[in-house]
Order: sequence, then C-alpha cells, then structure tokens
Amino acid sequence: MSRTNTRSDGPGDALARFMTPDELASVRRANEAGCWLPPRCYTDPDFYELEKERVFRRSWLAVGRVDQVAEPGDYFSLDLFGEPIIVCRDRGGDLRALSNVCTHRWMRLVGHPPDARFPFKADACGHRNSFQCPYHLWSFDLDGRLVGAPGMEEAEGFDKADHGLPRFAVETWGGFVFVNLDPEAAPLASQLRALDPFVEAYELDRLRMIEGLEYDCPWNWKLSVEAGNESYHHLGLHQDILEEWLPAEMSDIEPSMGPFTIYRNPTKDGSPMPCLFPPPRGLDERQMSSLQLVNVFPYTMFFMSPEHTAWLQLIPESAESHKLVYVPLMHPNVDQAERPDEVGAVVRAMLDAVHQQDMAAGPSCQVGAASRAARAGRRSHLESQAWQWHSWLLDRLEAS
Repeated sequence: MSRTNTRSDGPGDALARFMTPDELASVRRANEAGCWLPPRCYTDPDFYELEKERVFRRSWLAVGRVDQVAEPGDYFSLDLFGEPIIVCRDRGGDLRALSNVCTHRWMRLVGHPPDARFPFKADACGHRNSFQCPYHLWSFDLDGRLVGAPGMEEAEGFDKADHGLPRFAVETWGGFVFVNLDPEAAPLASQLRALDPFVEAYELDRLRMIEGLEYDCPWNWKLSVEAGNESYHHLGLHQDILEEWLPAEMSDIEPSMGPFTIYRNPTKDGSPMPCLFPPPRGLDERQMSSLQLVNVFPYTMFFMSPEHTAWLQLIPESAESHKLVYVPLMHPNVDQAERPDEVGAVVRAMLDAVHQQDMAAGPSCQVGAASRAARAGRRSHLESQAWQWHSWLLDRLEAS
C-alpha cells in the first residue's frame, strides 16, 4: 500500500511515503540479517516515478558500445527517461551526448518514422556530417554547434553561438558508452577504479557486439537486477541448466567496494569453462573456471565468461514493465573458431534458454508482489550482493 500524500517532500521525506523507519532499517541491515524491499516498491507507480527522478536521471547508465560510434559522424539515438539524446563522434574524434531536440521549435533531429510525410528524415542511427531539423532546416555540427539557421537574419540580437544543442555528460568504460543526465555528476572512471582489476583481463574494450535478443518483461525492473545479482535462484529456477554446472552454494561474492557488485559462479569441479575459440591470454585459472557477474549500479549488468560477455541492457518502462536486451559481446579471437559464423547462434541459444525460464517466473513474482498478503522476504547469505545494491538504492532515494 502506497503512503502517498499531498504535502511537499524534503530530503528523505519522499521515501518515507513508501517505507516505515522499521522497514528502512530492516533493508539496510547487513547481508543475511536483513530483508528485501517491501512489495509495494515493486508495484507502486509513484515509487517508480521517485526512482526515475532520483536514481535513473542522476546515475551513469550504459546506453551503447564504442563500436557503434567508431568514426567521426557515426551516431545512434535513444530516449533516456524522457530525454531524447544523440550519441555521436564529432569531427575531432571526441564522443558527444547531445540533445536530440532542435533549439528552435523542439522537433527531433534524428529518429523520424520512415513513413513520415515530410521530405527530410533521419534514421535513429547511422552516419551523418551534421544534424538538420526537418521543420525549419536549422542545422547543427557534430559537436552540437548551430551552424545554419535560415530565415533568422533579421532576428534582433540573434547569435548562433547561443543556440547550440545542450550536451550531457558522457564517458566510456570497458568499451561501454555511459551517459548521465545530471549536470553535477561525479566522473564515472574514478568510481569504477576498484572494479578495473577484476575485469581488465577480459579485454572488454576489444569486444564486438553481435545480434542480440530482446524481451518485453512484464515485471518490475528491480526483479531482473536482483536475479542478476545472485545465483540462489539456480537451485530452483535454473536447476536443469545452471545448477548442476555452476552450483549456487559455491558463489564467490566480493565485498562492497563501490557502486557495483561482483561475484563469481565457479564450475562444480573446478574445470575450465567451455570455449569454442581461444580466450584472452591474460585470464587466470579462477577466471577460466568461473562465470563472473557484474552490476554497475543501478542496472548495467554483464556476465563474463572466458569465451564471451553478455551485456544485459535493461530499459525500465514503468513500475510493472521493462525491456531486456541480451547483447552478446565476442572477443576478436572468435575469428579463430572452427566455424566463426556459428558461434553467435550457439551463444544466443544458450542465453535464450536461460532467460525463457526467467520469463516464466517474472510475471508470477510481479503478481505475488501485488498480493495484500505479501511481505518483505528475508535475505540468504547467497544474496549479500542485493544488500549492497539495496543500500546504494536507498541512499539515492533519500537524497534531495
């Protein structure tokens, strides 16, 4: 039940509308001594709006890969929680995250429907030398500067330098492109410095995207993040695919070191993970015999094996739905496989088999969370990553 009211909320007050002090304390209680978030946090549209404002719009979010914008003029676009954005490479080779809204009358610059009944259209991704608005033909360089504004010659005091596209914070890490809508965001790289030693041998920045798998998930986004942060559910949900091979009880969980979680699923007998081609040379024995799972908060998840990395591109849509795109990332050594063209199909089939079990379970959990009898469950020692993540999430939700 939502604790909504009509008064103005100050720091911490907004979260108090949804959780009692006792509930907050129980979630923050370390590891297996604590509880999960109350069920209403997974169903209430107002709670989702609070997450959107205080978490999503103030966090570093992975939106793509560097290979999508490898050359000057390459671009892709997206809507990031109500903000239309173009990610592009400018003429000097710098990465930019620009507003996809013309500064004259607010029309989108790219991403028009192919059947739109106007002459000038631009795809959602591709290659361009500039961005031109179809409405009044204002044009912008790849760095966002306004370079053309026909018909504005007589506008009093008009200076093109004052009407460029707004820019958003953008950084790269591990070959991922991250964007943050918060103009006061702290740099990402320093926050992930403690994570670097755990992932550098996988050569993430060299990995190549291949065709992914997209799913419409009719359940709250946090349920997917929580499942990606623990292997406890291997015992039941993935018993026939993962548990016998990567048993939950062997989960190797790293303590909290920053805005991320890391844990490993070692193989049951310590044998190396199967590979269809030579893995990166720098992987040690533990990395060769484990699946390593990382979540950069709030929801940038990737599962790392010696052979490939699967990026779970999560896109929240509402309190009760999100999209999930499994993007396989292959090391260039895939070219040494006996049948390189078939590797992607093998990886996609494996990822789909696991996620189909998640697709069967997620809607049931969402319905259960809406039950009047539902209460916050207790955490297992195999779910301490959830405690790390929940604590970070509550910090963000309590911030002004």
